[in-house]
Amino acid sequence: MRILQCHNFYRFPGGEDQVFHDESWLLKNHGHEVFHYLRDNRDIDNMSRIDLAKATIWNRKTVSDLEALIHEVSPELIHFHNTFPLISTSAYHTAKRYHIPIVQTLHNYRVMCPSATLFRKGKECHSCVNSTFAIPGIIHKCYRSDRKATAVAATANAFQRAIKKSLHLVDRFIALSETSRQQFKLAGIPGSKLIVKPNFVRPDPEVGTAKGNHVVFVGRLTEEKGIDSLLEAWQAEPANPISNIPLRIVGQGPLEDKVRHIASQNQNISYLGQLKHNEVMDQISQSQVLVFPSIWPEPFGRSMIEAFATGTPVVASTAGSIPEIVQHEVNGLHFTPGNAKDLQHQVVRMFTEPDLHAKTSIGARTSYEQRYTADANHDVLMRTYVEAIESNPPKLEICFA
Repeated sequence: MRILQCHNFYRFPGGEDQVFHDESWLLKNHGHEVFHYLRDNRDIDNMSRIDLAKATIWNRKTVSDLEALIHEVSPELIHFHNTFPLISTSAYHTAKRYHIPIVQTLHNYRVMCPSATLFRKGKECHSCVNSTFAIPGIIHKCYRSDRKATAVAATANAFQRAIKKSLHLVDRFIALSETSRQQFKLAGIPGSKLIVKPNFVRPDPEVGTAKGNHVVFVGRLTEEKGIDSLLEAWQAEPANPISNIPLRIVGQGPLEDKVRHIASQNQNISYLGQLKHNEVMDQISQSQVLVFPSIWPEPFGRSMIEAFATGTPVVASTAGSIPEIVQHEVNGLHFTPGNAKDLQHQVVRMFTEPDLHAKTSIGARTSYEQRYTADANHDVLMRTYVEAIESNPPKLEICFA
């Protein structure tokens, strides 16, 4: 197949960016022709607020760029990852003018929430899910704590709902978990268009053999990722067993200064910053446990399956889709979201109950082999593409003058 992948990279690299790279590799590795249309949020620095608002709602550059690419490569399908803010849903309309099937991966909740997280002030929030225009989000400055920026995001969402119902132009949506699939159904996306396809890990890192005596966190340093409860758990009294367990933190984000400050005062916390993917995998492989403390309705959580691939069990909260991935005392342990004491207790169990750690380590690798390999993922992706093509109206013959 000839597939055009479209993605807007984030300022701080994250799981979505890695998924884009992985799926590009996966398709090429299985003999498909893959073409890219890419934008980068660092370009925003050279744009005025008005120009950014216009591009977010309807990007004329996207239209002209995609038209040129369609003329050049004649893709059989276009697969969108992130379109916000510089690609915009003008891309959907461009694809449909040429009767090209569309697949959209829903990495977050952007289509129903200005902040993309369904999370506000430490709690899950659904105030804007069924609203044509996200007034509550604007009032509470949910996107970047900026009312004007939130208004632009809300306007983009309202525009795609109102102007020819942009989301209805998509032939198939990929949800990363059944939990997130149900959320998208509540927002009005037909269940028949929603396919559950989790992420995958490549290349197979195999089981790490040199497990250290430390814990690792990998992710964006944001409130919803549970950074506050993570740091609180490691600021324990000396009598608490966790005070002897080192924690390594990998990632970037708005709470980076806070992490740096606390790490400078606590000898058991090491902040490693943003690492290359192979370096991240090394850190996970060498760790006794990966901790995943999210407090938002997490759609998936890539670092958990990266840990599984290396045979590293996961201590995770029960927020969002996490219980679909981490099964208590099978491939990891659960704790109550935001509860630092419960987090401490479950981490300590992994260090004081060797049989439990051995069992969950085997369970972690088994989970990877059964659900999160590249080959298994390709099968689901191809079924999704075939459904999108078969549901799309017959392609018209177009004469390019």
